[in-house]
Amino acid sequence: MKKINNISLIILLLLTACGFSPMLKNVNLEDLKISGIKYTGPSDLVYTLRSNLNIPINKTAKDSYVINIKIQEGVSSVTKDKAGVTTREEITVGINFEIINNDDNVIGSESLSDSKTVSVTNDISTDTEIRRIEKDNIIMNLIQQLTFAIRAKMISIQK
Repeated sequence: MKKINNISLIILLLLTACGFSPMLKNVNLEDLKISGIKYTGPSDLVYTLRSNLNIPINKTAKDSYVINIKIQEGVSSVTKDKAGVTTREEITVGINFEIINNDDNVIGSESLSDSKTVSVTNDISTDTEIRRIEKDNIIMNLIQQLTFAIRAKMISIQK
């Protein structure tokens, strides 16, 4: 029992002495000065992104930033049967963003992407629906990553 207490004391000392502190712990996200977000890309992807991106915008804030977001998609054949017909394809969605200050200088940028491999059948309507669902799943995952990446970049800029 004494050995367990000593081990837990050592672990506690190591964790508290390492200097770790969560980056987003004591940050008020309302203080992020974003005056606008500009979107480019396919309209269905932009609509999904715009509808689900939860970043506060303050159009009247001084010394604010503008975020340019470009979203793109791609589909490529992964496997084919002996006749050369695609049996599996990979759906890829990529998001690039730039943070621009009042002087129109890019002060931060990043690229995010995700992909999913889906099976292809002879049923066009089923395949189209599966692609749409998987593309929406990819976008929702990327939105979470994008939200975190933008907030982390903004916080690092402000510090």
